[in-house]
Amino acid sequence: MKRSYASLLLCTMVLLASCGKSAPLPAFDVPEERVEGADATVLPERIIVIGPHLTECVFALGAGGRVVGVDTFSDYPPATRDLPKVGAYIDADLETITILEPDLLIVAGKPGHIMEFAALRSIPVLSIHMDSLATINEGLVQLGEALGCPEHGEALRAEIQSELNAVRELIAGQLRPKVLIVTGRPQHNLNTIFTVGGKSFVSELIQAAGGDNIYQDAPEAYFEASKEDLVIKAPEVIVEFHAGEQLSEKKQARFIADWDRLPSLPAVQNKRIHLVTESHTLRPGPRVKELVWHFTRLLHP
Repeated sequence: MKRSYASLLLCTMVLLASCGKSAPLPAFDVPEERVEGADATVLPERIIVIGPHLTECVFALGAGGRVVGVDTFSDYPPATRDLPKVGAYIDADLETITILEPDLLIVAGKPGHIMEFAALRSIPVLSIHMDSLATINEGLVQLGEALGCPEHGEALRAEIQSELNAVRELIAGQLRPKVLIVTGRPQHNLNTIFTVGGKSFVSELIQAAGGDNIYQDAPEAYFEASKEDLVIKAPEVIVEFHAGEQLSEKKQARFIADWDRLPSLPAVQNKRIHLVTESHTLRPGPRVKELVWHFTRLLHP
């Protein structure tokens, strides 16, 4: 079965906190930028980015012209599609990375195999973790500083905040539906339903868009929910992600029909089940300012 970036992203988000220790990198005292093994006085000119959301960030900051390679799933902006591909987060093509001779690797978290590889070859690494609105903003600012365009990082952060404020003002005083966020499940099966808690940026966007995540208070960011618990929590809207999947109308109808197995859910009774297929909808990055409006339209038509 072909792996989608959405499924890899979900796995990666769960695993990031448990990444193994990596070999020590050359000392570089710029903790706020998290660049390891670099000369702070020299701007990178040959950048490799591993993570579609990070690729979007680098291009949004105006540094796309310095990118010489990206991961397999990077497809936005369109200019990324012609760049050399270096595998993905969990199976990076280290040989291709070596051939491209980068002077900076930008990665999510600190994947052990990539960090050890970079240490052995003295390749500087910028480690960025984005999985909340706060860390998205922080990451954009850090990237801007590391790439020599701090004003662009601050501008993107301000744009995101401005859009969030505009949405909150628009929906002020409106009823907030209870929302189930589904980040993954098999077709014809409600026995395995992956969802998110309040620590995820997806939940934060749903909250900002005027909904209440039924698992807002869950301690985990990503986890599996049971059908029995869904019946108790009774979501009024279901937002189900199939990011990057090409679903025909017939297949979308089948995914929605699966929920008829839980007829007591208000979302099922009122036909408020939405499939979200756009590839960037599970990517934390600059386009969250568009996503929050998309979710607002779903929750408050």
